[in-house]
Amino acid sequence: WVRRRFGLDELNDLIKDVNELIEYGTDPETAVYDAVREFIKERNFSDIDEFGDDSSYWESYLMYEKPLVSYVKERLRN
Repeated sequence: WVRRRFGLDELNDLIKDVNELIEYGTDPETAVYDAVREFIKERNFSDIDEFGDDSSYWESYLMYEKPLVSYVKERLRN
């Protein structure tokens, strides 16, 4: 899903951002989530329900966050 949705350069930049946060002393788990959240925020995805109720927002937001976090963690293990 992630590789179909985002370009390789975008994903490599995300990994680079996570690694930089870790190098500056951020806990790795926190670095992953912080970088992924910033990545999502910068792109202003139209299918994230910003104006719906909490349930609708989180359902649409997590559609991006969960696979991106999994992707980043997998890449960091390799």
